[in-house]
Amino acid sequence: MSASEFKTNIMQKKISLILGLLISSQIFSQSAKTVLIEHFTNTKCSICASRNPGFYSTLASYPQVIHIAFHPSAPYSSCFFSQQNKTENDDRTYFYNTYGSTPDFFLNGKFIPNSNPAITNTTIDTALNQTSPIEVSATEELFGIDSVKARITVRTTGNVGASELLLFAGVAQDTVQYSAGNGEQLHHDVFRKALTKVKGDTIQVPAFNDSLVLYFTYKIQSGWREANLSTIAFVQLTDTKQVLNATKSYRVISIPSAIGEIEEGSFSIYPNPVRDVLEIRSQQLDFGLAVMIFDLAGRKVSDFKLSQNRIDISGLAKGIYFLKINSAVKKFVKE
Repeated sequence: MSASEFKTNIMQKKISLILGLLISSQIFSQSAKTVLIEHFTNTKCSICASRNPGFYSTLASYPQVIHIAFHPSAPYSSCFFSQQNKTENDDRTYFYNTYGSTPDFFLNGKFIPNSNPAITNTTIDTALNQTSPIEVSATEELFGIDSVKARITVRTTGNVGASELLLFAGVAQDTVQYSAGNGEQLHHDVFRKALTKVKGDTIQVPAFNDSLVLYFTYKIQSGWREANLSTIAFVQLTDTKQVLNATKSYRVISIPSAIGEIEEGSFSIYPNPVRDVLEIRSQQLDFGLAVMIFDLAGRKVSDFKLSQNRIDISGLAKGIYFLKINSAVKKFVKE
């Protein structure tokens, strides 16, 4: 082998090694997958009344599982929750071609054949501890008297195998007390309103390690209990309707008074939510400024002088924090 051929061979091996590392990094950095159960029920359905309690009893053992209940107008158009949003409840059943039948269950987009009990522990256990190439997170923030802003982040952490996905986002109320015609009294995770199209909005898959951030707002309607509302969001494959990942929002609250006087700052932070390193973006960023980080209760957890535009927050526990630079404050979520 000549010297030039030897160098070429070494270079090809290096390129193969680099490609292999890139591929493996996309495989092994995948995110934990959250199980989603879509539940189609009806407040006039006697079969629902007989099967739902057992299902909810099973679900109580899995607080990490996300559940959302739709109430189509069939088989009974007088269903209380269906009448409050007939079009969108019906349209979700049309998406799965299941209109006219209740109760029905879809786990991560896959139909669970009707049985009693409706869903077993084994079925849920099998779906747990899976990974996904997509990560979804959501926060809500109350503003004004009756308005909520939802922030949904979709992040690519592996090889999705598709260029487009469906993103569904909707408002659900975790518990509703209502004496239904079928005898049910307590109703769980009741679908209230879609923020995207009911079948989902088509989104482009972000590049590896990149994120897509979307904002939605909604008005709290009469009869909804504000404290029990949340945004449920999930992404599905466009062809098989398989749910790749799901999330349930948590509410971001106002800045605690303990932080002191604040003003609008000329800086932004990225990414948010963040895992390890928070980047400060500003056209006029002065090093040496006082920086403080507060937790949700207003307790100061860190303070230092700004020496660069990147802040290592990997040592913080998961939660909501406030970054204060001089008198300007930004909220961020540590994942």
